[in-house]
Formats: sequence, structure tokens, C-alpha cells
Amino acid sequence: KKSLYIEWERNNMKFLIIAKKEILDITRDKRTLLMMIAFPLLLMPVLIGTMMKITTSQAEKASEKEIKIAFIGQQYAPNLFNAFSNLDKLIVLDQIPMDSVESYIQSEYIDAAININSSYQLNINNNSQAKIDILYKGTDSFGTAKERIEMVLDQFERNIIEIRMNELSLKPNIVKAYNIEFNDVASNQEKFGKLAGGWLPYVFILFGFMGAMYPALDLGSGEKERGTLETILSSPASRLDIVLGKFVVIMSAAFLTAFLALAGILIGIQQISVIPPVFLTLVNEIFTVKTIALIMTLVLPVSAFFSAALLGLSIYAKSFKEAQSIVAPLNIVIIFPAVIGTLPGIELNMITSLIPILNVSLASKDIIAGIMNPIYMTEVYLSLFGFAALSLYWCVRSFNKESTIFRN
Repeated sequence: KKSLYIEWERNNMKFLIIAKKEILDITRDKRTLLMMIAFPLLLMPVLIGTMMKITTSQAEKASEKEIKIAFIGQQYAPNLFNAFSNLDKLIVLDQIPMDSVESYIQSEYIDAAININSSYQLNINNNSQAKIDILYKGTDSFGTAKERIEMVLDQFERNIIEIRMNELSLKPNIVKAYNIEFNDVASNQEKFGKLAGGWLPYVFILFGFMGAMYPALDLGSGEKERGTLETILSSPASRLDIVLGKFVVIMSAAFLTAFLALAGILIGIQQISVIPPVFLTLVNEIFTVKTIALIMTLVLPVSAFFSAALLGLSIYAKSFKEAQSIVAPLNIVIIFPAVIGTLPGIELNMITSLIPILNVSLASKDIIAGIMNPIYMTEVYLSLFGFAALSLYWCVRSFNKESTIFRN
């Protein structure tokens, strides 16, 4: 009985032998290992850290920048002109004609311009509104010039209103009919999930696809090009065993790459000194073992879908180069639904739960936000495993066709 069991196990576990063989082949390919391990795990912290440092550096430069503004109509509002002139890191130019202001701003000779109407003081004295035109460039980084001008004007406006209220013996509450207090009932986790949960799934979906792409090309068209596919076909393993062995290896590579990409992001966040401690504490509270495990359960069927589809296309291609030309446009197909998931207003519902890749992005967003809907999540899992099964079935059928395997 023991020998029969061993024989049965040997006949039914041939795909694992194929998988072991393919794993050995992959580990010899430095390019694949670089894409699977080094790229997501090491590059992601570097990218995040670099991005945060650049953003912080640019924000500091913008706050320290000395801006130039043209003040037209100084004689109509001398007090306002003096207020701007006394500001630090601000140069006021009062000799620029109005008809040249726009071209000066476009050429970045000045950052903004303030045009005071001739009836400014008359309107102020009559308790009416004084017209002020502000010209600025909306593409100015961080809107520094606009913010500084608004700061001075807001302070001046409050002073004028206070003087008017005192002259009329009125209390400030008279012009305020409501005392509105907004209370946000959304938790910090929910707000973080809606903010960061949109682009985070986009990252590991893309890396999962990239992690599956290189092994799939190598184990399909690469073997055809090297002439080693015929050796495997002549072995006692069936076509199904060969497909399953290759599929398991490719899916494992995709899953591992996606997981390492997520780990790289979390490690990178921990190492960035400019991140506020409150934000870092929130990230640590959200990304628990349970949250990461739930996200990875979504990545697994997507990895299976990618792996089977890419392996089928790789087997179909005549050469490695042709396989690359076929697979390359799929990057856009993968990116498009993932990007849609980052748009505001796109939520997980009965329809979006059925759309592959998009449902992963939206479901991951809900997992991070802690607002999972059991019905929608069940629909997402069924949809993902269904598409993975269909892609695997198509891959097996393609592999069983002689015209596909020996298409050269």
C-alpha cells in the first residue's frame, strides 16, 4: 500500500517537480531577481524618501522666496501700500504700467500685481466695497504670491470692518446669523484610507504585473527560443502538469513582488524623518498584520489572473522579442482601471465589484479605511477568482494546441 501511495503521489505531483525546475531557472536570471526582489523592496523606500525630501525642500524654498509684486494706484491706498512695503521677503514695485503687468508676470519678472481702483477710499468711507484687482500666475508653485497678498488683504479687511462696526455701535455677532460648527464623524483611519488608499493599490497591482511579466516571458517564449521546451514536453509530465508548474512559479513571483512593494513602501515611510510623528503613528495603527493579510488575499487572485494570461501570451509568441511587443501594451490596460480607482467619487458597488483590477483598487481602499462591505467584498473575491480560473483555463487550452506551441 505504501508503494502504491508513493507511486500515486509521484504521478499526481509532477507539476511540483516542474515548478522546482522553473524556480531554479529563474533564480539563475539576475534580471528577473532584480525585478522581483531588489526593485520593489529597495527602490520603493528610495523613491518615497526622495519624493518627500524634494517636496519638503521645494515648500521651504517657496516660503523663503523673495517675491516681487507690482502695486498700481499707490496714491489711492497709501496705508495698504505701506503694509505691503513693510513685509519681509517682499519687494513692491510701483513704477510698472498696467498695460505691461500681464507680460511681466508671464515672463516671471514679477510674481503678482495689485491694481487699486481710483474710487477705493471713497467706497471705504461710504461703508461700501472697494474694488481691488489682483493678477497672478496660477501655475506658481505652492501659490506663494497669492497667499501672501491674501494674508495682508484679509487683515486689512478685518480692521476696516471692526472700525465700521464701532462707528455704527454694532456688535460683530449682528453680521453673523449662524454659529456653524462642523464635526467630522469620519475616523482618521477612514480619511487616510480615502486619501492614500487610492494610489497604494495602484502601486502593488503594477508591481504584481511586472513581477509576473518577466518570469512568464522567460518560461514561455524564452524556452521556445532556447529550444528547451521540447525537452519538457518529452518528459512523463502531462501538458497540464507543465502548465500548472510554470503557472505556480509565475504566480508566486507576482505575489512576492507585490508583497515586497507594499513592504518597501511601509519601510520607506518609517525611515523618512520629515514625516510628522502623528502621521507615522496613524500608519502603524492602520497597517496591522490583519490589514496587510486582507490586502494580500486580493493580490493573490489578481496575481493568478496576470500569471495565466501572460503565460498564454508568452507561449503564443514566436520569440522573446515578439512576446515583449505583445505584453508591453498591456501595461496601459493594467494602469487605466487602477488609476480610475484613485479618482474621487468612484466607490465599490455592485457594478465596480465585478471589474477586474478596478475592484482590487477600490476594495483595498475600503480595507485601509476600515469600512468594508461584506456583500461587495464577497462579490470582489468571486469575481477575481472567476477571472483567474478563466485565464488559467485559456492558458491550458492554448498550451494543448500544437499550432500554438510550435508557432515559429
